[in-house]
Amino acid sequence: MKKKFLVVVPIFNEEDKIQSVVEETINHSDSFADLLLVNDGSTDNSSFLLEKMKSKYPNIHLIQKPKNEGYGASLISGMKFSKDMGYEFFITMDCDEQHQPEDLVRFRNEDTSYDLVSGSRYLPESGIQGISAPPERVEINRRITTLLSKRYDWKITDSFCGYKRYRTRAFPAENFLETGYAAPMELWSYVKMKNLSWKEIPVDRIYITDSRSFGEDLDKKRKRYHYYLKIFYSSEKRFQMD
Repeated sequence: MKKKFLVVVPIFNEEDKIQSVVEETINHSDSFADLLLVNDGSTDNSSFLLEKMKSKYPNIHLIQKPKNEGYGASLISGMKFSKDMGYEFFITMDCDEQHQPEDLVRFRNEDTSYDLVSGSRYLPESGIQGISAPPERVEINRRITTLLSKRYDWKITDSFCGYKRYRTRAFPAENFLETGYAAPMELWSYVKMKNLSWKEIPVDRIYITDSRSFGEDLDKKRKRYHYYLKIFYSSEKRFQMD
């Protein structure tokens, strides 16, 4: 029987975590979902390990990108694959152990009338694990979340969590252009401009390391924040014109 759900996992240089994340993901989702691993041009041993995992598990699909295209590009690849293969929903989760595979069933069980179910690390029910969240990332998230809440009259608490469930037909891949970490800015403006239904559910806030690089100048807080705003406003304008 065809499964309704696809789990999409973007991967870049995660050789130390791939096996445990993939196996835990399959353990918690194999009964209702297939798994798409998107290797975004990793330069470590990820490619080899992913091929081994694919040969071991029949419900794994694998996209091997020859060069790094960006986090947003991996999400767009997942959107396209989900549509092409006929999945009704897809769930995105990261491969850095910040998203708990046991939460997949909660995303599966949420009301299917919603076009988007978004994880939030800042709801009262959300737990905290690991080290403290990097202050600059918390600040940027808070500022963008406040902007969305005021501009759209929303009660949103976390604008950047990548743990999400999408209705495939509501998010055509060809509508999305942002290939980098500003993908959530494009996503939320699309949700508003297309009047899609959404809700948040609590997920734990887990930070194992604070060493993530956003690439070149975007590691600088001010430039990253202004880049996010640029993508947000340009996306609004583009979707209003559609």
